[in-house]
Amino acid sequence: MDEVEKNRHQRRRLRTIAQLKQAALALLLEKGYDAISIQEITDRADLGRGTFYIYFRSKEDIVWNIIEEGFSRATENAINDAAGKMPERPEYFSYINIFRHAQENRDLYLIMLGGQGSSLLTKRVQDYLAADFIQDNQRYGIYDCGKLPPEVFAQILTGALFRLLVWWLEAPNKYTPEEMAAMLELTLHQGVDKAISQ
Repeated sequence: MDEVEKNRHQRRRLRTIAQLKQAALALLLEKGYDAISIQEITDRADLGRGTFYIYFRSKEDIVWNIIEEGFSRATENAINDAAGKMPERPEYFSYINIFRHAQENRDLYLIMLGGQGSSLLTKRVQDYLAADFIQDNQRYGIYDCGKLPPEVFAQILTGALFRLLVWWLEAPNKYTPEEMAAMLELTLHQGVDKAISQ
């Protein structure tokens, strides 16, 4: 296969993957995770069922791919916003990007984290975020874990962040992403007593 044919094949492959993901995302937002099937995804994408299995193992796999891609884009945007410098309040900077991403993709987050989602996907997202927090801490020393082991702090942080995100997205409230990030930072990094007293 020559270079031109390779490039053509690669473009066709990327186009097919994009069609499948767009179809899955549209159905996910319309019907919720449990209600959609692989057959519906391939019908919506106007592709054969066998094509789906060339690129993805399961419905969970394609939905996770969409979620992970969204997290990667949010991280890239955060890095670009930081312009190569360590932010003055790195924890706040990290949280605000998550809350902004959740606000921009509210429907997807509600499906992903709320009652219409998959417990396996929810666990996968939590594991991803916890691992990301640990990795960021090892690289940049962003989070002050106090006397806690980083892996324990990552679980506490992820649990608090998840619960807060679900509440914020589901309950009518007036809080902005900036306010939510600031309150989470204050509580987790400056101590609950200080947060209550202010």
